[in-house]
Amino acid sequence: MVRAGGGSQQPSRATDTWSRQLILGAAVVIPLASTLVLVAVLGGMAAFLGPGHASGHAAADPGSRVSTGGVAGTDHGSLLNAPAFSQVGASGDTVVAVGSRDSATPSFRVSANGGRTWTMAITRSQAGPVTGHPATIVAGGPGGWVGLGPHAIWASGDGLTWTLVSAQGLAGTGETITGLAKDSWGYLATGTSVRSGAGLVWTSANGLNWRERTAAQFGLADDPGERVFAMTGAASDWNVTLVVGSARKDGKVCSYVWRSLDDGAFWRTVVVPQTNGAGWGFAGLAGDAGHFIAVRPGVTSSGQAEAVVYTSDDAVNWHFATTILGSGDFTPQQVTAGSGGTGRFVLTGHDSRGRTVAYTSTDNGATWAHSDDFGVVPSA
Repeated sequence: MVRAGGGSQQPSRATDTWSRQLILGAAVVIPLASTLVLVAVLGGMAAFLGPGHASGHAAADPGSRVSTGGVAGTDHGSLLNAPAFSQVGASGDTVVAVGSRDSATPSFRVSANGGRTWTMAITRSQAGPVTGHPATIVAGGPGGWVGLGPHAIWASGDGLTWTLVSAQGLAGTGETITGLAKDSWGYLATGTSVRSGAGLVWTSANGLNWRERTAAQFGLADDPGERVFAMTGAASDWNVTLVVGSARKDGKVCSYVWRSLDDGAFWRTVVVPQTNGAGWGFAGLAGDAGHFIAVRPGVTSSGQAEAVVYTSDDAVNWHFATTILGSGDFTPQQVTAGSGGTGRFVLTGHDSRGRTVAYTSTDNGATWAHSDDFGVVPSA
């Protein structure tokens, strides 16, 4: 359940010493619950973001349920020692996948042509050995990139060369980073504090110096008795920034989406429908060139897991688009957008057999096509 309403007026981040001046690069940073092995990134999700890609599967009718007979999973057992990637970010033709090798050695793969060909990025450090400091989420665009991990802050000017600038990370004891976005003001990360029971937001102009605030201090709770206890994700599209969180009020738990257009000075709570079997939470949000996608995990009348997709052209007025059931069960986990107005979005998740699967859209989320299965991959 979500509600509409106004956010609390806060001093503009444009006048804050932590104001964020960098130009937006469209990158989606809702983390995956399951990591994608290298073959998944190179052969599936990221390659789709390139301008020359065309899907080989017919799309479903608008507003319909997408249901496929499934594609037999490929045996990738010989690739399980390859780097595992936890998240992919895209800006223009640049796509960056972050993760690790052997659960410890950071790994950055970068494509300069929309995912068609890849190279291993150069890594260096200003904060000691890089081992044990992988990035798990990434965001960037013109002006720079940032990768964050539990014990790491990485920075890059172009996505090709990455520097470990901190081996401490943003999150303190009992805190978790859940999302990262780069918008027209700089960088914004979301998270949760188990210790205080509060949702958290970090902001930075340059990706190096960060300011931490609670969701209430950030202007995201405006009703008496309301407490935002978790911030679970962020997405951006040029001047539009979206953050997602959960709050308790009067014994009820609700999931909210907030939108800002003005350096974070004002946040408006926007209503994303909860229909067609959708649950109250969100699997992910993404935006590109004025088009936005929101995905809720859902359950069919027969108890099967599905994704419920909503679309918007202004991030305020949202409409049901379709449900995605897959071959019997589909649990959505991440939405990734191409950038530059391509209309391309990728929704990844897993099915009842533990296979990582993807659905792609070339029409801003109106219809979706089943991509190749990636086989069973290690858990995060």
